[in-house]
This record gives sequence, structure tokens and C-alpha cells, in this order.
Amino acid sequence: MSFLAPGFLIAAAAAACGIIALHLIVRRRPRATLFPTARFVPDEPVAARKRAINLADLLLLLIRVLVVLLVGAALARPVVAGFRKNIVRVFAADVSGSVASIDEVRDSVRSAHNSGDLVIAFDTAAHMVSTPDSLVRGGADESHLPGSLSAGLIAAMRAGSSLRARADSVELVIVSPVSEDERDRATAAIRSVWPGRVRLVRVAAARDSEPQAESAVAFAGAERPAFAVARTRIDTVGAVISDGHVVVAPFERRWRFINDSLRRKRVIARWVDGQPAAIERDSGRACIKSVLVSADSTGDAVLRPDFVAFQKALAAPCRPSQSRPDTTLALMLTSGRERLASTASLPVAMDGTSVIAQWMILVAIVLAIVEIVLRRSGVDRVTEK
Repeated sequence: MSFLAPGFLIAAAAAACGIIALHLIVRRRPRATLFPTARFVPDEPVAARKRAINLADLLLLLIRVLVVLLVGAALARPVVAGFRKNIVRVFAADVSGSVASIDEVRDSVRSAHNSGDLVIAFDTAAHMVSTPDSLVRGGADESHLPGSLSAGLIAAMRAGSSLRARADSVELVIVSPVSEDERDRATAAIRSVWPGRVRLVRVAAARDSEPQAESAVAFAGAERPAFAVARTRIDTVGAVISDGHVVVAPFERRWRFINDSLRRKRVIARWVDGQPAAIERDSGRACIKSVLVSADSTGDAVLRPDFVAFQKALAAPCRPSQSRPDTTLALMLTSGRERLASTASLPVAMDGTSVIAQWMILVAIVLAIVEIVLRRSGVDRVTEK
């Protein structure tokens, strides 16, 4: 048996020593002194009440020590350590739309997978699967989207923490094309937290999708455009630019895009101050565009040739979604530490359940009840002399 959080066990041992020390404190009776007025007290037997000092005190001491030790051992998360391996692998397998063939990912994991290794499947989110054969793409609504390496790394770290009782070291293996659209602002920071090296197995990236058919563009109106939020203060801007087409007019800005709105989307128009004015996203089945330009506030500008050209530029088909491998991202993932991650350096997984700890808590509750009963019976016990 091993303990995932041995600090609680040390604290419980210290508390038990304190309880024993308190029980060993003995108060000496003062020396008898004859008072002058004692001769007026009748010479009769005196009855006194006192607590009996017998085996019950030692039993109370034992019970109290056991309760403290059991609670501390339960908080220390005991686990039964079976056969302990030197190295266990955690596979972070990319099953997103950035991968050309899910069969290649499955074969890559299967070729290096051993008994006891863990497999994490990730696309826009991550989850653990039982075997490499369980690696499949997500639903139809998510299968075309690029994956999130940050989600895969976080899930791999949680899986590595669960191996503290079964392995000495953990090797993280990422099976992915490592495309440029799978990286976000948190990827580098999450990678730096992993206390060991990372092995990267590159698979083929998905090809660029075919452009969608040309569609009409709906300019912003009273209703909120897709992916946009209302501005706290409405302002006016003097021009908007799209694909080299510039329209100069007093455009009223009621909506804006936040950082999360721009994720996995392409900016196709900008205000003159550089802020996004229109974005598009190729969903794999349709070209989704969101335009913040309001045609109501431009007067006769909609009739001008520059505005017509601007409108045609916005209505053009979505550009093919790119899944280009990112060499810089691959170097960032694999560079840094040379040794494998030690399980002792990984954070303790506190979200699991320990059956042994549950039984320890139950026994501690029963002993606490017994201690209360014995203590009350000891108080009521008197000795008359």
C-alpha cells in the first residue's frame, strides 16, 4: 500500500503523539497539612466523588489515537500498489478534422501501445478511451473542426497524475499532424508545465477543403450578428476595408468581435482602425459569414461602385480551410526537458475515489462513537470511600 498524499499521514502521527502526551500528564496530590480548625470537624467517614482511574483510560487513549490515525490515513489517499512499472505511456491522439486519416492515428497508437498505457482522444475537447481501437472521430458537427492541443495536453497531465501508484516515470506521446490551427495562446504555457520530454508522432494532415458556393451577405441590423457582442459604447468609424476594397462613409458600430469569437475563423474585413468588421468560418458544409457593417447608416453609399465591389468581396466563397503543419509548434512541443516525467513531480489527482479511504473513515466514525460512550460512562462512575 502507498499513499498519494503522505503529508496528511505525518500530520496525523504528530496529532496522535500530542494525544498521548496529554494522557501522560499526571497531577501530584498536594502534601497533607493539618488546619487548626480541623479539630472542630466531627470524626465521621467522609464521602468524596472522583473519577476512577482504571483500564478505561488506557482504552480511551487507544481509541483516540486510532481515530486520528485512521482519519489522517484516509486523507492521505491510500492505494494498493500492484505491479509497478518503470515507464508508462500516455498517448494524446488527435481525432479532429486536422487529421487526414483516423486509421493512421489508430495504427500509430497501436504500434507503440503496451498493457497499462493510457490513451487520450482529443479534438475540440478530450476524453479517455479504453483501447487504441476505440479512437474514432467526433460527431458530424465537430468532425471538420481542427483539434485543440491545449485540451489534449491538459487531459494527458490529469491521466499522468493517476499513474503515481503504478509507475515511476511517464512518457507523453502526441499523435497529431500538429497543424497551425490547433494551437492557441495557452498551448505553450501548458506544455511548459509538463515536467518531462514529449515524443511527437506526426501523421498526415487533412487536405484543404473545397471552397463553398458563393452566398449572399446580410449586413448588420437590429438583430445581433453571429459570433458578435454588443458594444458598451456605440461609436462611428470612417471607413471599412475588405480584400483591397475601401468604402469611406460614417459607419455606426453597434457590435464587436471578442477574442473567443475569432477563434478558428478568418477576418475578411476590417474597420479603418484595424478592428475586425467581418469574419467567416468554413464549417465543412457551409460558408458562415458574420458582418458588422450596417448599410442603414451609410446613406447613398450602398449605390456607389466601391460599396458594390466591397459587397462582392464579402460574398465570395470561403477560402479553403488550412491544416498546414506547424514546424515551430512541433519544436516547441518536443524541445526542453530531456528526461521522462517522474510521477512524483506530477500533481496529485484528488478527484478519484479510494475504497480503502472510505472504509477507514467508516471505522473512525464507529470508534469515535465508542469513545463518547466510554467517556460518559467513566464520568458517571464514582467511588465512595
